[in-house]
Amino acid sequence: MANQIPFLSGFFFLFNEIRLISRSKLALISIFLPVLATVLGLNAIDYTNERSLMGLAKTSFTVALGPAQYAAIAGSLLFAVLTLMLLSKDHRQNSTSLLNTSCNYSQLLVFRTAAILSLGIFTVVLGSIALYAVQVFVLEIPFDPGVSLSSLLVITLAGIFFTVLICSGLYMITENLDISFLVYCILFFMSIGSSNYPLKWVQTSAVMYSDFGGIPPVFKFVLYNRLLWIFVSTGIFTFGLLCRRRYESNLVLSLKLNAKQLWIPFLVLLLLGASLLVYINEPYISRNDSVFETDLKVNENVKLTHVSSNVQFFPVNQSLSARVLYEFEKEVGTEYIDFVTNPGLHINRLIVNGVEAPASYKIIEGTDRIRLGVPAESRNVTIDISYAGSLKSPFVPGFPGYISEESIYLLENSHWIFEPLTGSNEMIGIEGSVTAPKNLVMVVPGKLTGVLEEHDRKTWEYSALSNDFSPGVFAGNYAVKKLLAGNTEIEFYYSPKHRAYIEALGIKNYLINIVSYYEKNIGSYPYQEYPLKIVESSIYKTGGHSTLNIVTVSEYVFNRELDRKIGGDSDSLSPDPTFLEDTFVGDMNLLAHEIAHQWWGTGVLVEENSPWSSEGLADYLAYKYVTDEFGSYASAYFLAMWRGGVDSMENSYYYANPKMLENLPEKQRQKYDMEARKVELYSKMPLLLLRAEELLGEESFFIELSDVYAEYRFKPLSYEEFLSSIGLSEAELDENPVKGGGTEAEITAEEGAVFDE
Repeated sequence: MANQIPFLSGFFFLFNEIRLISRSKLALISIFLPVLATVLGLNAIDYTNERSLMGLAKTSFTVALGPAQYAAIAGSLLFAVLTLMLLSKDHRQNSTSLLNTSCNYSQLLVFRTAAILSLGIFTVVLGSIALYAVQVFVLEIPFDPGVSLSSLLVITLAGIFFTVLICSGLYMITENLDISFLVYCILFFMSIGSSNYPLKWVQTSAVMYSDFGGIPPVFKFVLYNRLLWIFVSTGIFTFGLLCRRRYESNLVLSLKLNAKQLWIPFLVLLLLGASLLVYINEPYISRNDSVFETDLKVNENVKLTHVSSNVQFFPVNQSLSARVLYEFEKEVGTEYIDFVTNPGLHINRLIVNGVEAPASYKIIEGTDRIRLGVPAESRNVTIDISYAGSLKSPFVPGFPGYISEESIYLLENSHWIFEPLTGSNEMIGIEGSVTAPKNLVMVVPGKLTGVLEEHDRKTWEYSALSNDFSPGVFAGNYAVKKLLAGNTEIEFYYSPKHRAYIEALGIKNYLINIVSYYEKNIGSYPYQEYPLKIVESSIYKTGGHSTLNIVTVSEYVFNRELDRKIGGDSDSLSPDPTFLEDTFVGDMNLLAHEIAHQWWGTGVLVEENSPWSSEGLADYLAYKYVTDEFGSYASAYFLAMWRGGVDSMENSYYYANPKMLENLPEKQRQKYDMEARKVELYSKMPLLLLRAEELLGEESFFIELSDVYAEYRFKPLSYEEFLSSIGLSEAELDENPVKGGGTEAEITAEEGAVFDE
C-alpha cells in the first residue's frame, strides 16, 4: 500500500511545493500578468467603445467590476497553463511510477493543486494592493473595499480556483496535456460567449456596477453562478481523482481500484447531483417571460375600468407583497380572463365577485400567464388577487424590474402588478399605495395624494386616469427639483451624487426647453393634471423608458466626467464645445426621445405596425429638437445613422430575397427579423416623417402633427389614419426617401452588419 503523507508533514510539503512553484518563470508570469490586468481594468469603461459610456464618470462603483473581469480572464488562462504544466511534469519526466510506489500519489496531486491555489490567493492579494495604489494615488478615484475587494474575491479569485480545479480534474481524467488544455479552452470560450449567466464562470454578464443603484441587482447573479461552479469544478476535480491511473493501469481498471475508496464515488455523485439541482432551480430568470412579446392576444369582450393596488416592498429580501383589486365590464358569456404575471410572484388568495375562489385559475403552460375563470352570466366582474415573492427577469442584466436596498426599478412589463389581457374603456382609473423603507424616495404614477409614515417605513398614495394600463414605480435616494415649462409642472428626480454634473451642464434648463419645444409644435402636455416626472435610473437598464407621466433615463446621462469635459473654477463651470457636439448631444437626444413618448405613446396610443410606431415619431421629434437647440451639424449624426441602418438593411440579401429566410435556422431568422424590425421602427420611420416634412413644408407638417395629436389624444392611431390625416400616401413617403449627408453615414456601417451575416 502506498505511503500516506503525515498530516503535520503535509504543511511542510505544501510549503515546499509553493516554494518550488514560485521559482518558475511561468509562475511569475502567471502572477504578474493578472496583476497588470487588474490595474488595466480600471479603464474598462474606455475600452468598451460604447458611445453611451464615453466620458462616464469613474467612481468606486463604475470602475470596480472592470479590474475583476480583466484579472479573471488573464488569471484563468495563465493558471490553466501553469496547472497543466505542473501536474504533467511527473509524466513528462517519467517519474510517475516511482511516485506511485513511494507515496500516495493522489495526496501528492491534491497538495500540488493546493499549492497552485495558494499562488492564486497571493496573485489576487497583490492585485488588490496594486489596484488600491493606482486607483487612489494615480487616478484619484475613491476606493470602496466592500465593492472592489468583494469583486476580486468572488469573480477573480473564484475564477482562478475554478480553473485550477477543472484543469487538475481534466488532466487526471485524460493524462494528456494537449487534450486537457483543449477541453479547458472549449469550456473557457463557451463561458465567455454564453448568454446564459450560470455558464459564465470566468466573467459576469454585467458591464459595470451602478453608481446610483449599487451592486446588489447584479451581484446576486454572480453569487449564484459561483455557487453552481463550486460544485461543478469540485466535481470535475473529484472525478479526476476517481479516474487517476494506478500502477500504470488503464482507465477502466484504475476506476475500479479508486472506487474501492467509497468516499470518492459518493462525493462525485453528490457534487454532480448538487450541480444539476442548482442549475435546474435557478431562481432569478424566467425563460417564459413575455416582456418582448408585442402580439399577445387581448380579449376585447372584456374592458378594464379600474385598478386599486396596495403593494409593500421589502428591499432587504428583494421581495414584495401585493393586493390588487381589478374591476371589469364584459359581455355575457365570457368565461375567463387572462393575466400576465411574474413567475417569481405566487398567488396567495383569489376572490372573484366577493367569493373566494382558490381553484379558479390555471397556469398557461410554457408562459408567464394565468387563465382565471369568471362567471359567464355576469356583466361586471371584480377580481381581488393577493400575491407575494421575488421578481424574476427575462435576462441579465437589462432588467425590466428589480428591488434592492439602494433602489427600486419596476417598469410595467416587469408585471409587478399583474396585467389583464383585456381591452379598456377610454380611461382606466388607477389608484393605490406603495410602502417601502423611509430612506427611499418613491416615484409613483399619476398624482401623489398622500404620504404616511410609520416607524421606519413610508406609504405613498397615488391616483391617476390613463388610457393604458402601464403602472411603473421607482425609488432611490433622490434629490427632487421642481421646474415649470409653460403650464407643465416637471419633477426632476436625480442622485445627489451627480448634482455637480447636472448643474454644470444646465440639464434642468434642457428639460424645460424640450417640453416647451413639444408644447409649442405639437400641443399641450397630455397629462396637465399630473406633473411630468423625469427620473434617473441605474445603468442596469440602459437608455430610457416612458410610461404614464414618468420618464426614466439611465444614470450615464447624468454622470459623466466633469474635470475632463469642463474647465475653470468649480463655481463657474461651462461645457467644453467638443463635448457638447458629441456625447452630450446624444444624451439630450435620448432625453428628448423619451419625453416625446409622453405625446406619442402615452398621450396618443400609436398602433405598432412596422414601420409605423411611436418610436419613429419620438426619434423624429427628438431630432427636430436637437436641430433647433444645437444646430443641424449636431443632429447630422442621427440622420446619417438612420440612413446607414436603412441602406444596410435594404442592401442585405435576405431583404431582397425574403423567401430565403425560411432556409435559415430559427434563431438566426429571429435575430434577422428583430434587427430588421428595429431598423424599420427607429430609422426608416423617422426618415419617412422627414420625407413628409419635405413634401408639406416644416411649418405645415407641424400643424398637421398638432391636429393629429389633438384629434387622437388618448385614442389609438393607426398608420392609415395618420396618413389620411396629413393627406399623404404611403407611396409618396416611400418615394425618394431623405438621404443622410456627408461622410458621417460611414460612421454607421456597423449598424447593419447583422444583415450581412
